[in-house]
Amino acid sequence: MIRGLSASANRQIAAFERSHGLPAGEVAHAFRRWNTSVHKTRGDLEPFYELDDTDLRNGDYHVRTLLEITLHALRTKARRELSAVVGPADEHVLDRTLNNPFAPQDLPWWMRRIGV
Repeated sequence: MIRGLSASANRQIAAFERSHGLPAGEVAHAFRRWNTSVHKTRGDLEPFYELDDTDLRNGDYHVRTLLEITLHALRTKARRELSAVVGPADEHVLDRTLNNPFAPQDLPWWMRRIGV
């Protein structure tokens, strides 16, 4: 469960987890990891899962990737709610990092940033 989201949005997230074979609470865990990691100094906490986790992250194992996949799977209102609670952490990352011009452009934005 993610605080600040409606019961409907949390139910949709739970349904998403079940339909993709994720453990219950996996998206909330990714949300907490993303929020925590962006407020730590660089290197204190990496926003990656362990490689032995069974999850839906297209092989990059980044918690923000799971959040993005979830956002696209939700209905409009729930998507707006989740986006609103993820947004401040995203803004924090954008404020504390720079775009890496040498990173492959096909990577998502959160994987093309470098700390300053």
